[in-house]
Amino acid sequence: MDKLQLEGPILIADDDASLVSFLQEYFGALNCRVLAASDGQRAVELVKTEAPSFIILDIMMPFMDGTTACWEIRKISSAPIVMLTAKIEEEDKIRGFERGADDYLCKPFSPRELVARMQAILRRMRTSERKASGLILNNNANLSYDSESHRFYWKKAPLQFTYQEAQIVITLLKMQGKVCTREHLLNVLYPLGDKDVVDRIVDVHIGNIRQKIRDTDPEFDLIETVRSIGYRLKEG
Repeated sequence: MDKLQLEGPILIADDDASLVSFLQEYFGALNCRVLAASDGQRAVELVKTEAPSFIILDIMMPFMDGTTACWEIRKISSAPIVMLTAKIEEEDKIRGFERGADDYLCKPFSPRELVARMQAILRRMRTSERKASGLILNNNANLSYDSESHRFYWKKAPLQFTYQEAQIVITLLKMQGKVCTREHLLNVLYPLGDKDVVDRIVDVHIGNIRQKIRDTDPEFDLIETVRSIGYRLKEG
């Protein structure tokens, strides 16, 4: 089995005790430390106290469902999140991406497929970090990115983006005010392709980025929509 290179533990949140036990054993064989939660509230608590490096959330859980837990986790962590679900409709997937999910996996699934999806996310993250090594990007609107610390700033105030949101912001910064098409951004997020990707994912991430900027500076809309083409950053 391929190894997962993670600094911290994996958090598995699912109320199916047999599935959690099976995944704990499987990830244990990969030398990964595993945290377990049977509901969304406990998952959020563990994220606060244990800072997992990867999070696996079932959608249907007691006390707090996975989508709500994902939303709460995104307030405190940018760790990759894979959502588990017994069925998936496009609107459910969009809702999850709006809350900060990185990928979906439908039940039943094989642990090898789960690990493959996790590896794909981690591989994209590390490739992006290597390409951006030593890079400092900024625009005249006071948005900046420092690749050494992997941190974003708006007028010197730190911003926290999910991995996919970060890739979009970095891409738009590199474009230096030029228009970036949705197709290009989709290829940035999924360079190897993904049959389950929906076109609206880019728009969802753009909306989340805009909201995070507005939370810091309510009077400024950083991203300009170029109708029927894509997006670009405003310079001032």
